[in-house]
Amino acid sequence: MKISNYEQYQKLEKVPSRRFILTMFILAHAVLLIMMLYTFPIINAQFATTAFDLKTFGYSESEALMMLQNLDQSTINFYLFPQLFFLDILYPALLALLLSSIIKRLYVLTSIKQHLLLSNLKLLPFIAMVCDYIENIMISRMITNVNELTSGLVRTASLFTQMKGAFTMFSWLIIVILSGIWIHQKWQARRDQNRDYQTQVDRG
Repeated sequence: MKISNYEQYQKLEKVPSRRFILTMFILAHAVLLIMMLYTFPIINAQFATTAFDLKTFGYSESEALMMLQNLDQSTINFYLFPQLFFLDILYPALLALLLSSIIKRLYVLTSIKQHLLLSNLKLLPFIAMVCDYIENIMISRMITNVNELTSGLVRTASLFTQMKGAFTMFSWLIIVILSGIWIHQKWQARRDQNRDYQTQVDRG
């Protein structure tokens, strides 16, 4: 069912504004830039591979053990702070706010019929955020208790790394799909408007 521009405007007033989305985008990517250009290069160099956080498809116990053997105390301290318990606390929250805001705004813009499942898609980025925080705790336990490392701890950390990536990917996929629907609807509305205008011209 089509809604008027006024009704859509009223609904947009209740969702995050474009300014808020832009602010979250800038803040999230500023933190990401710091991690990619500063903290991760130092950590990756010590590991001689990518850090646990960046292994989207997870890691095995043997791989984790090999990585942990390369760590020294200064890198462990650096990994804990500022990486895990400052930057990687800020970034997941900012990213979740960004993705959730985009999903909510696109959901209104596309005027999709209200459905419990669809209306709760905005929660996916926050599930990814929680997975990221649990991953941080697991990684901190691994790097500070190397001698007491268990296969269960490694599997749990690896699982939450994969879940974080999966829920983030699903969030972006939803944004792409909703954006496609919105663009198609705008194109269809413009086409219908041009057709109506041409019909009026022909009648005139």
